Amino acid sequence: MIEEDAKPYVHIDKTRVGLRGKEPSVLISLGVVALLALILIVGTVVMEMPIEMVMFFAMVILMMLMIATGFSYQEVQDSAFDSIRKVVELLFILLAVGMLISSWAMSGTIPTIIKIGLETIHPSWFFVTAIILCSVTSLVTGTSWGTMGSVGVALMAVGDGLGIYAPLTAGAVISGAYFGDKLSVLSDSTNLSAAITGTPLMTHVRYMLYTTGPAYILTLVTFGILGFVVPQNGSAGSAIGNIVNALDGGYKLGWITLLPIVITVGMLLFKLPPFVSIMGGAVAGAILAVAYQGMDIGDVTAGLYDGYVSDTGDAAIDALVSGGGMMSMAGLLLLFMFAVGVSGLMYLGGYVHSLLRVVLKWANTRRRIMVLTSPTMIGAIGLGASYSFGAVMVGTIFAPAFKKLGLKSENLSRTLEDSGTVYDPFFPWSGGGVFAAGVLGVATLEYMPFLFFAYFSTLVALVVALTQFKVAVFEPESDVLKQETADV
Repeated sequence: MIEEDAKPYVHIDKTRVGLRGKEPSVLISLGVVALLALILIVGTVVMEMPIEMVMFFAMVILMMLMIATGFSYQEVQDSAFDSIRKVVELLFILLAVGMLISSWAMSGTIPTIIKIGLETIHPSWFFVTAIILCSVTSLVTGTSWGTMGSVGVALMAVGDGLGIYAPLTAGAVISGAYFGDKLSVLSDSTNLSAAITGTPLMTHVRYMLYTTGPAYILTLVTFGILGFVVPQNGSAGSAIGNIVNALDGGYKLGWITLLPIVITVGMLLFKLPPFVSIMGGAVAGAILAVAYQGMDIGDVTAGLYDGYVSDTGDAAIDALVSGGGMMSMAGLLLLFMFAVGVSGLMYLGGYVHSLLRVVLKWANTRRRIMVLTSPTMIGAIGLGASYSFGAVMVGTIFAPAFKKLGLKSENLSRTLEDSGTVYDPFFPWSGGGVFAAGVLGVATLEYMPFLFFAYFSTLVALVVALTQFKVAVFEPESDVLKQETADV
């Protein structure tokens, strides 16, 4: 094993970055990062444009800036396009995820999960049940926002019926929703973290368990204690009963509807590629929708493409179950493409290596670089108002530093999520904060003290960084290390 303070294995090859091998100054590199942040903030917050469109403009503006400073158009284009080609597999995974979500809604899989969760609620264990229900829903759908906007809304109504302080309920809902989002192979943040750092998707998910598992247990214990000490002065029976009755009236529910989950998880356990496993689950759901729910094949195929629109006659249930479809992933697919394109341009321009030297002046050991990543990631989300910006900037700049110190990419991808994904709803001006506050009806500053899963995730990540427990490293002078650092 390599000592903590050993010298870096490789040096930065100046002939491969910057204009004609000349690295830009730190001031210029910081200016480029600030420009990208300004574009994203003005575009998403001030002008309220879709983030994928803003990221596209950011990529185009960065390309124009680099051409104006001396790079050829061919160099700039090749750098952006080559980066995008490397994540084509993940783009296909996103399309499969959209189909899976709609097929599981049509097959009754998602309605069954919601029913089981609501029927197991006990007042004293309300918070714990809410976390677990949101976790399972987010795991199988891959979306924290979708979970908050569906199951989360239902749980807010149940909590209101019990007379529970609404910000506490919101904290439990958000904690559960982002746990599932963080670990689900269907999640955009999970796939983006893996893509930006160059980590195999399942390796990234497995390594997150070392930090996410303890953080989740601490969150459950904390909310479990609160469930017994927080006063309750109502009954949620009618609210739960109305939702369950509406689900029973709109779908054929039962254990058979959970078969698509079993198939997907089984294929993943047998180490089939994520795209194949997700498609297997989507096909199983589609077959069940026709054979068990009695849907028309044409309606099922339309749902797989454009998304499923529930038509039970109950507006609340229709809002809970509708969604998905291949085209629902179009925005995320474009965001992925443009985000990795920006990352490739940052490398070509030499901005990453310029900032890397500053980072390594202090963060020149494994412990230091891992500890520094957490607050940097939180700050980047606050600056860019989105996880995507934070992941692209921090992942792009820190990836060479991790490799330089012999740390495998899964350490960085894990930290990006431990102090990134979970802070998406933390800032009142971020996309996650605005969405959570809007759908749950609780101001960001009110639920902020109860985002225990986010705080525990960062705490455990820092403990792992300081103790170096379950930290994957390269062996000295290994062929793998040489290959990984060849482009640094």
